Order: sequence, then C-alpha cells, then structure tokens
Amino acid sequence: MRRRPRERGIALLLVLWVFVVLGVLALDFARYMRDDAMAAVNFAEETRGYYVAIAGMNRALYDAERIRERDVGGANATPGQSAPDIDPSDDEEPLVPPDGEWHEGEFAGGHWRVRMTDEAGRLAINRVGEPLLTRVITNLLQGGDPTKGVDRRSSNAIATVVDSILDWRDRDSLARLHGAESDYYMKRRVPYRAKNGFFDSPEELLLVRGVTPALFYGSEEMPGLKDIFSVYSRSSRINAENAPPEVLRALVGNDTAADLLEQRANGAPILDLLKAQLMPIDPALAELVDTAPPRVVRIEAQADVSHPRNQSHVAAIADLLAEASEGTRIIRWLDRAPWDGALPAAAPAHEENG
Repeated sequence: MRRRPRERGIALLLVLWVFVVLGVLALDFARYMRDDAMAAVNFAEETRGYYVAIAGMNRALYDAERIRERDVGGANATPGQSAPDIDPSDDEEPLVPPDGEWHEGEFAGGHWRVRMTDEAGRLAINRVGEPLLTRVITNLLQGGDPTKGVDRRSSNAIATVVDSILDWRDRDSLARLHGAESDYYMKRRVPYRAKNGFFDSPEELLLVRGVTPALFYGSEEMPGLKDIFSVYSRSSRINAENAPPEVLRALVGNDTAADLLEQRANGAPILDLLKAQLMPIDPALAELVDTAPPRVVRIEAQADVSHPRNQSHVAAIADLLAEASEGTRIIRWLDRAPWDGALPAAAPAHEENG
C-alpha cells in the first residue's frame, strides 16, 4: 500500500521533536546543576564568613579581657609587680576598644569589622528619668539641633513618646496626660495590653504609643532609639568614656557631639567636657555622667569573604565580669543580627504609629 504524499516526512518531524525535548531537558538539567553548584559555593562562603565574623568577635572579647586583667592587676599589684598573665612590655593598644566604633581586621583570608559598645555608655531605658528622656526625644525629633524651636505639634509628639514610655514601664494603670495604658492599646487593629513592667528588649519600644519605625531605627541624619537605649545597663548613669556617637548626638546635638568625639579621640577628658556641655542645660543631667570600666558590652561582628550577599552579621551581649562563670558570660546571642541602620524610605519621625 502506497503512503499518501502528506504523510511523507512524518518520521523526520518526530525525530526533530524528540531532539527538541531532549535539548530542553539538557538545558534545564545544566541550569539546575549550575544553580546547585552556585548554592554550594555561596553556602561555603557564607559559612566561612560566619566564622570570620566569630573570629572578629573573639578578638574583641580578647581585647576586653586583656584590658581588664591589666587594669585589675595594675590596681592590685604591689610595687614592682606586674599584672598576672600580662607581659609588662605589652603596651599594644586594643584592636577593638569599647568605643562603639567599627574596627576592621583580617583573618584566614577574610575581612571582618567589629564594634564593641559599652552598655553603660547607653541610656538605661528602665532607669532613665523624665528630664533626660525628654531631652533625648526632643533632640531626635528636632533632627539633632538643640537650638531649633519646638512648635505645639512637636511638643505634643515629644510628650506623647515620653509619657507613653513611662506608662509602659510603670506598674500602675493610670495614664499620664499624653501617655497610654491598656485601654489605648486594646483599641488598635491588633490589640495588646500595656506591659506595666520593665522593657526586656529595645525592640519592645516599637509597641509604645508614638514610637514609629523611623524614630526607632533612625536615619542617616539622626540615630534611632535602638542605638541610644539599653535594657542591659545596670546603672542610671552614663559612661562618658565609652558613650557611642549616637548617644552623644542625642544628648548634645550633632555638631557638639562631633567636636566631643574628636576631642575624646585626641585624649581629652571627655567626662569634664560632657559635663560642661550639660551643666547649663540642666545640672541634674550633668550629674548623671560618670566613667567606669565596662562590664556589660554589646559586640557586633560582620564579615565578607568575597561577595556582599554572603556577608555574615552576628551579635552578642556579654557580661565581662560574671561571677558565676568566673569570666565572660554571654547573656544574649544572635546568629543573624537584626536590621542595622536606618529603614529604607522611612516615614517622617513625628508621625505616630498606627
């Protein structure tokens, strides 16, 4: 039986379709293998970056321990006796001092940067009084310019944040004039009650009336509440020697803080200088400034081996003088540290959270 003319070449078309399907499968398999190989490389680099960051954090802990032993040994040693386990000729400056600034180094072919912040250099959110809290919130909402006037709207916004923070941490259910208690928070879209107790984390401030994400995270022009307040500080005083730049900016404004930081870097007596700045404003605030060796510190470490997408960011809160562990004790550990820096396209800081 003879084939019809239109059936000629059907086998060739079938073969071509088979090759097309095989080609698509081969390309898909090749892409899968490439993505799998890239994922393996990224995972290896991320793991390496993680441990490079850990190395930077350990360097910060080593520096803190070395400084503590040197200071304690020097204070307790008899004349002619050096500090225990410290070489008398060891006058090397710490690579990562507790000054709240980023410091960089290299380890195993990777680059790390670490900053250690004395929690006593920040304001204790569970102990700060109304005058100091008012000054800080005012400076933040005024953009770091203490000379800028405060209009009625700004004054109400400042009072709302201050009173609401005080209401949140006190143990009663009486709302201050501009504050808020549970009856306010229970009317929100996602209701919750006022804590009426101490803050357990800085992020808890985001639950307080008047505290917007912009105010909490800050911006390039002005720091946020997360950079200024601490829940781990054991004192109502401020350690001037180790106060981070964000705290100084919140206390005395951007311009004066920049001048103080420069003088502190040059060895000037920052305690006396900061007191002199605060005394004309409020003598009671000046009395809150003090200096003492760091005890509870926040250590943040970042590392990038080859590509920014593989950057690791770890953080820890450490007690350098814990009696129970006879040395450093980790209070809180963050394998993936929270957002660092200002929010992208943040809303104006004066807008109340909704």
